[in-house]
Amino acid sequence: MQFSLIFCFLITALVAVSISRPTATEERIKIMARTIITRIKKIKDEHFQMSPEIDFGPDIDTPNGLTSVFVHLSYLQLRPEVSPAQHLQQVQVDLETLLRTLEGLAVSRGCPLPNPEAPVYKDETAFPVTSNYLHLLELQKYLEKLCLNMDKLKWCKDTDVAETFIF
Repeated sequence: MQFSLIFCFLITALVAVSISRPTATEERIKIMARTIITRIKKIKDEHFQMSPEIDFGPDIDTPNGLTSVFVHLSYLQLRPEVSPAQHLQQVQVDLETLLRTLEGLAVSRGCPLPNPEAPVYKDETAFPVTSNYLHLLELQKYLEKLCLNMDKLKWCKDTDVAETFIF
């Protein structure tokens, strides 16, 4: 009798843990995004002497779904490789970790992911400091929007893929 009661308790605990896992993963994604944002702000303060009032481009689109977030961040991951990017190494490592976490979440939820081939990105070596600054701004804005729209990670949505709601 006690054995079956303990067995039922263990099964209930395992079910509760498995149900709460997506929320824990989404919270971890939010923490990673905020960490990258904090690092970017520190890098901008220490390595760039740009006026905060300068607007360097259009507003960033709001994340559309788990697949589109993965695709856009994969594209942004290529950009800090423009030299000199020594001070961007930790941001690159953090972004890679965030991408692996998003990829794992997408796979676990059955979301379609793009082919592993890397998109072509034009190297902006003529103005590397400005290029790095623009990249950091774009990445920071996108991650800030992601933090405000974490509910978008419940959908598998991409521009080429039909929307799928994940329960």
